[in-house]
Amino acid sequence: MPIITWLTAAYAAGLLAGFAPFERDTIALASIAAVTLLALAAIDERVPVVVPFGFAAGVLVASATTLPPAHFGPPPEVPGAATRLRHRAARAIDRAFGDDAPLARALLVADQHEIPAEMKRTYADAGIVHMLSISGMHVALIALAVSLVLRALRLSTTAAALGTALLIALYVYVLGMPPPAVRSAVMLCVIAVGRAAQRNVSAWAVLALGALAPLAAPATVLDVGYQLSVAGMAGLFASRAIVRRSRIRTWDGRGAGIARALVASCVATLVTAPLVAGSFGRLSLVAPITNLVADPILALAQPMLFLALVLAPLPAASALVAGAAHPLLVAFDRVAHLGARIPGAAIPVHLSTMGRVLTGTAAIAAVVACESRHPARAAAVAIGTLALALWIA
Repeated sequence: MPIITWLTAAYAAGLLAGFAPFERDTIALASIAAVTLLALAAIDERVPVVVPFGFAAGVLVASATTLPPAHFGPPPEVPGAATRLRHRAARAIDRAFGDDAPLARALLVADQHEIPAEMKRTYADAGIVHMLSISGMHVALIALAVSLVLRALRLSTTAAALGTALLIALYVYVLGMPPPAVRSAVMLCVIAVGRAAQRNVSAWAVLALGALAPLAAPATVLDVGYQLSVAGMAGLFASRAIVRRSRIRTWDGRGAGIARALVASCVATLVTAPLVAGSFGRLSLVAPITNLVADPILALAQPMLFLALVLAPLPAASALVAGAAHPLLVAFDRVAHLGARIPGAAIPVHLSTMGRVLTGTAAIAAVVACESRHPARAAAVAIGTLALALWIA
């Protein structure tokens, strides 16, 4: 356990030292990251729970550093098979979806160039801007649809899991391997291998493996999509722990499903709030509700969008599926506009470097409190650091 703790602390400090000049502020922030991680490790001694928070601490602290402008933005596309396939897919989407093409391209091939800035602000105020970019949720929805199709073809559970993992890996490669999609694909592949080997795997261990992308591409740690993807999954796992220890787990019927979804939405929103506020300067207060409404719409739309793309060689069939997905895309867009119009839907937030560190620490401690059998100390850390962040703001 001490070895795991020190390694993750060194990882967090190393990320910061590698991305920022060696100044006193940098060393101070690295020390804060290491001390914070050690404190949280002392609160909860289960290794599968601690490991992902080491990566989360590195992400939160490294995101507060300043890089030269050249380090920001997506890397230039290198001509290759994946790039050519992605461009062909974009053209097929334009032909099949017509006026819905900008939104469909964002949801299918991670191309947001045609989405107006005003539309992005609307989605940000509604708290669902993360749904405009390919994330782990999009990949997971497509994986679920592919798995159901393979099972319908009477493949065994193992064969269906491995086939789904292979197809998702190919899809993520064609997308250009955006970090959130890679995280989801790695997690799906690990789960598939576990099922094939008939081994149970810890959800937190799977998340830790999915968060290893910075070891291959260190700049990934500063990608907002990657940060939100890892933090959001941590929030979802924490919400399951809350449900397990509450009376909700004994409920039946539609009310139980709504309650679980609302808890998941609230916890994920709270955990990702420091990243959203630090990156976008605005914090949506209606996000738990809009996400609760938008999630099932996207769950229906995403597989249909993917099917329309797969049917691109058959233009008539592709256009038919795209037309069937049109009402869902309209409903999805309507949720964003209605959510953004609610008075006080979003508030401006300006976090200093120390404010990011403190609110990030509060979010990590809150997740540990949700997972821990003895949450008092972790909850105290969360409340104390959040109160300090509000005091210095």
